[in-house]
Amino acid sequence: MKYLVFLFLATSVSASFTDDVYQILAKEDSDKNIISSPLSLEIVMALLYMGSKGNTAKELQTALKLPGDRNDVAKKYKDFFTNLHGREKIAILELANRIYVNDQISLVPEFNKIVADSFKAEAVPISVRNPTSAAATINSWVSGHTRNKISKIVDPEHINDGLSTILINAIYFKGEWQYKFNKAYTMKHIFRTSSNQELQVDMMGPNKIDIMANEFADLDAKVIELPYRNSSLSMQIFLPNRIDGLSKLESQIGRFDRDLRRQTVIVQIPKFKIEFEKKLEEVLKKLGIQSVFGNAADLRGMVSGKTKVSQVFQKAFLEVNEEGAEAAAVTGFIMVRFSQCLAKCDPMTFTADHPFAFLIRDEKTIYFQGHFVKP
Repeated sequence: MKYLVFLFLATSVSASFTDDVYQILAKEDSDKNIISSPLSLEIVMALLYMGSKGNTAKELQTALKLPGDRNDVAKKYKDFFTNLHGREKIAILELANRIYVNDQISLVPEFNKIVADSFKAEAVPISVRNPTSAAATINSWVSGHTRNKISKIVDPEHINDGLSTILINAIYFKGEWQYKFNKAYTMKHIFRTSSNQELQVDMMGPNKIDIMANEFADLDAKVIELPYRNSSLSMQIFLPNRIDGLSKLESQIGRFDRDLRRQTVIVQIPKFKIEFEKKLEEVLKKLGIQSVFGNAADLRGMVSGKTKVSQVFQKAFLEVNEEGAEAAAVTGFIMVRFSQCLAKCDPMTFTADHPFAFLIRDEKTIYFQGHFVKP
């Protein structure tokens, strides 16, 4: 039996699936800083669904909340990628898909055609007889599509005779704040963790700006939205009032659709950088995607012969500073055969000096999601 590798460079089209994924990550890694792109995972899983059959297809369709008609799935993602192309004028937002195929086999022509048209996924042959060269080719593509923020996603040992296909989604974002922070005001500040540690962090601000924000008594938290200049994207930051309140808050923000209102806010947030890597097989199994990892896998719509998924993993990167934010992510699968406030209102204060969660998103889609719990 051959194996298939899926790689994701982290960014949602299906908010429910992406929230399900993140909720598991947030609980399993509550003590770590996280940056992830559930959307990146979703895209590759949808690619996988397009080549699946039988019970494998049913599991993927149910977990991803996809339409039963694959033509509708293809149209959904084609519209997504078409609308994304060339949309940002100042900010950089890029998503790319690629399929690396063992040159001893070939993709099912119908699958190759539909994913090239709908997912803009180019199929490229690689030679498993030279694992070092093949891995270098894949990593070079990854590095190029994440502006060198993620330089490696596979090792030569991932490449062997059992490999059938590697599916990769890469996403990269770089945006400037609409209201930049003055570097002269950045200074050391105490950051309190949920375990009552007091650590030093470089705190940006205070920045007195008019932005969308609100405080929600039922969430026991404040929420602000920091826009990027000339961009459809923004960073939403969710700050619990309690130092130990992040876990409860995160369980309620995946489908956040509350009204924010424009008001004056005095903002202080840390400078930070996060690099995060995680294997995702067990996460997907918890969501009901199981047969694809075993001998019951049915991926005959993608490649001939018995093929299964052996590994799913994601690497992601985020840096937030006075200028703005830069983020990238890669997800991979390895398959084996087998209301307005008047000026007289007092400003809201927003000082992120304890654990908080964040999203990088536009009106419809969450591209990156994570939390910052310690410097």
